Amino acid sequence: MISNEFNSTIYKDLFYKWLVANEEDYQKDHVRMEYVEPNKRYLALSFQMDKIYGEVTIWNNNIVEEEIHQREDKKLLFYLHYTIIDLAQCIDMFNEFYSNMLKHSKTKDIYIALVCTNGLSTSVFASEIEEICELENIHLNVVSMSLDRLYENYQRYDAIYLAPQIAYQQPQITAYTHREKPIFCVDTTLFATKDYRSILRNMRENLEKQKNED
Repeated sequence: MISNEFNSTIYKDLFYKWLVANEEDYQKDHVRMEYVEPNKRYLALSFQMDKIYGEVTIWNNNIVEEEIHQREDKKLLFYLHYTIIDLAQCIDMFNEFYSNMLKHSKTKDIYIALVCTNGLSTSVFASEIEEICELENIHLNVVSMSLDRLYENYQRYDAIYLAPQIAYQQPQITAYTHREKPIFCVDTTLFATKDYRSILRNMRENLEKQKNED
């Protein structure tokens, strides 16, 4: 038992030193490592990027916490905690944390306009889809708006979705926007049954298809 506790203490210190020793590698990925002021209860390092930041905290009780936050609103994107067994385990866990940090830093937020005549009937849909995106960490921002507002602001959006009641105006809207933005029509049945998840799935599939075509 004493031997296990002694080994854990060694691994804790070795892991911290290993993290610090790799600072030049982080810099190659445009990650800035910062020292967190030492505390009697833990050692910690932060990893700073433009859109996100990560923190690794090594507690004296041999627990490690790894977390990634979105910089703009401090939203938690990744959280993991574990008990130190050996150095190899710590390195594997950190590599997972680090790869997720790089992945999140490259993720581009997509903005979608969900349009109806006056913006009222699509407001609930936009709110529900945004909630799903929040829960499942999907980088889509869906905004409900009126047709008049779309004409004024369509350049700000990556894609435009028309509610079924104005789907017949798709050719007119396409001409007005000079085909600068992809325009889709929400499936009538999905809209009428308020199948928010299927609408979101279709949005993501269409965006992926559009990306591959580009």
